[in-house]
Amino acid sequence: MRCIIVWVPGNKSDIYYIEVLGKALDILDVFARTAKPQLTLQDISVDTQLNKNTVFRILYTLAEHGYITKENQSYRLGHKFADLGSTRLQRRDLLTVAGPYLDALRDQFGETVNLGVLDGGCIRYVDVRESRERLRLAERIGGSDALHSTALGKAQMAFIPPDEVRRLMKEWGMKKCTEHTITTVSALKVELDRIREVGYAVDREESMPDAFCVAAPILDSSLAPVAAISIAGPNTRFSEANLPAVSAALLKAVSEIRQKLGYQ
Repeated sequence: MRCIIVWVPGNKSDIYYIEVLGKALDILDVFARTAKPQLTLQDISVDTQLNKNTVFRILYTLAEHGYITKENQSYRLGHKFADLGSTRLQRRDLLTVAGPYLDALRDQFGETVNLGVLDGGCIRYVDVRESRERLRLAERIGGSDALHSTALGKAQMAFIPPDEVRRLMKEWGMKKCTEHTITTVSALKVELDRIREVGYAVDREESMPDAFCVAAPILDSSLAPVAAISIAGPNTRFSEANLPAVSAALLKAVSEIRQKLGYQ
């Protein structure tokens, strides 16, 4: 006998329902259902059966966040929806293009290879190829880590505006993970300057003891970071001696990935 769980939408009168948010979504639904690219305040009010004052205030708020654009006396969906769709497509394209390179780097060096993106004040792991060694470093897809102490984080921070780096460090802090962790903005600035010169970042036991990691960023056409790839392993077998070969392989990989993603 099978047990089937059926999800029932929440009752609009229950304590978890946010009424004003529901009204905003009802308004957006009008744009989804209609074939008209633009709608008037009257159109939306009639369709949703909400009074014009409520509709106007919600549309104003949505416009402030980029989800609605007002042109003369009409409204249309804003750029934020295109941005969200573009981000999803870019992430999918990134994973598709980078995947074979992650496999190749893992097979070449025998260590774990990670693909990470900036996510607020941390690094988010979006793909991982684990080493086949019994003793290995490994992160889970969807997991996060600090920016200032990881090669993935530093590789990308080197290519964002200095003011943004300072803001992130002030907001998220610079936790001392090991005795080697960089914990001041001035020291981090020196490190990021060096990374911009050579094109890759190194984590020498900064995020965890006995670990060595090298990362290189994938940059878009404006030289802003899209993601970064790292190779990480225990320093008993993966260390400074591997740096020349590993950094060269990473720089070659990210360059080819950039080209395949269409970045000039």
